[in-house]
Amino acid sequence: MSEKKKDSNELLNFLMIIIGLLFIFKAVTEFLAWAGIVVPDWADTSAVQSVFGGQGAISILLGFWCLIAGIGLFREEEYALGMGLVVLSIMAVSGIMTMISWVGGSFDVAYWPNYIIIIATIVGVLGFFWLLFTYKRYD
Repeated sequence: MSEKKKDSNELLNFLMIIIGLLFIFKAVTEFLAWAGIVVPDWADTSAVQSVFGGQGAISILLGFWCLIAGIGLFREEEYALGMGLVVLSIMAVSGIMTMISWVGGSFDVAYWPNYIIIIATIVGVLGFFWLLFTYKRYD
């Protein structure tokens, strides 16, 4: 009897883990700046304080669950498919909404967390559709 080996998409899994770690790093950095413990050079303290209110909490949760889903997808776990779809859709929608707000000219090239948002949005959109079209592998 031959067993059919499941084939996970390693690239998406790695990207989810990396983005999860980046979101956690971003949230921790923003929290430290908000608390006045460490204020990095790139952080405008007032901007970090206003961003941390909602975005920081979302970043830490999104990062944590993205990390868990990425690890679960390596094992082809059924729960990871659902988590991955939810996490990727939140990344896509929140990133798209953030980028729409940049249309008025508020995009800061020097603020490195903006690039995390751009990458997460692209991975969120493409990864969501990839998981949606390949969901059969998790049966």
